[in-house]
Amino acid sequence: MISRRNKDNKIVSLHGLTGFVVLCLYFAIASCTQERQPCLTPKTASLNLVCVHYPADSTPSATSMKDTALPKALFGALTANGAQYVYYKNISSNFTLSLSPDADSCSWVVSPDSLAHPLDTLNFYYQRKLQFLSNACGYTYFYSLSAVHTTHNNIDSVLITNPSVTNDANTKQLKIFIHPN
Repeated sequence: MISRRNKDNKIVSLHGLTGFVVLCLYFAIASCTQERQPCLTPKTASLNLVCVHYPADSTPSATSMKDTALPKALFGALTANGAQYVYYKNISSNFTLSLSPDADSCSWVVSPDSLAHPLDTLNFYYQRKLQFLSNACGYTYFYSLSAVHTTHNNIDSVLITNPSVTNDANTKQLKIFIHPN
């Protein structure tokens, strides 16, 4: 143990004083570092849609609708730089699209089976709203769909089932009615 005498002729332990100073420095440094909470919330608002059709032998009603699984769907966002395509390799009737945070409308093309069928164009019209998620996640845009216009090569009609487009992946906003044949 290292010690020395102070001016009052008392013995002072330097080992204990050094440990105390080191402990104070550790707490000072630890209090300055700030850990950020991770963002556990999806940041991107997604337009979730389901493709359905009415069987040819039934009268259209809410109970006669059937999911239409598209074999190898092709979706393409039409941008100023051309089309950005997304291929779905697996059969599905549920799809997710993104809306533009820079404009109040955007266009997508869709084909139910890659390029084997003619393309349809979906034009989305909406209002954007900047939404605060949290300190860890920051801001993102949420949207309110006002209209969807489409061509009718493979698509019979489009129904907005929920105009609010948020980061909730479980909410379907759109039903696309595909011609059954």
